[in-house]
Amino acid sequence: MRHVQVHLLPELVAPDRLAGGVAVVIDVLRATTTIVHALAAGCLAVRPCAEIDEARTLADSLPAGKVLLGGERNGKPLPGFDLGNSPRAYTASVCRGMILVLTTTNGTRALVRAASAARTLVAAFVNYSAVCEQLRAEMRPVHILCAGNAGEIALEDTLLAGALVDYLCEVGDTQLNDAARLAWDCFEMHGQVLAGALEVCAGGVGLRSLGYDEDIRSAASVDSLGLVPELRSDPLRVEVSAVGIGKSHWR
Repeated sequence: MRHVQVHLLPELVAPDRLAGGVAVVIDVLRATTTIVHALAAGCLAVRPCAEIDEARTLADSLPAGKVLLGGERNGKPLPGFDLGNSPRAYTASVCRGMILVLTTTNGTRALVRAASAARTLVAAFVNYSAVCEQLRAEMRPVHILCAGNAGEIALEDTLLAGALVDYLCEVGDTQLNDAARLAWDCFEMHGQVLAGALEVCAGGVGLRSLGYDEDIRSAASVDSLGLVPELRSDPLRVEVSAVGIGKSHWR
């Protein structure tokens, strides 16, 4: 039996509880969506940083002309950075052959917290089925880690967590924690109106107020990209570990 646990905020799980398991990090609006886009557009790796100064220092240490510095705080691009956190900005002409150093309000912090897991995948709606395929054969405990929104539970992350729970329950016997059942119920209620749910959630409302309506639509594009980013260590980085969606598992 597969154990599947959802953690609706990073702070709700101690890093040592992830040891030996598979973590799936979610920040739909927008960090994990952006990471998938950046790697699909040709970035060699994404180096996640929790803090702004850490990102600047790391970018300065990498070869000139081969690094992009991206990030945001409270949805807004950071002064002196090459890019913000809009997935649409990470195009092939910008990303090909580059290393992206990224710091965001919520998502990159969740990634750093998940580094103690035996394996850490990066999930968004855009690569939903590709992530499902990777989880299909995993019998280690699965920890779905939602980044949340400024310390509060985020509807969009909970929705994707519920979609993953739905798939895992379909393909095998599972033991769920209460948060996984809550996320599953959320998906049952809102999964068929995904774009609308992303527009009315707090994260979506905030992005719309900043003029990032297209980012919401991009984030709601299920299975538009068929790759799975995975966190590696020494140094901490996200790289493509699998490519190909195969059958769509969205319902």
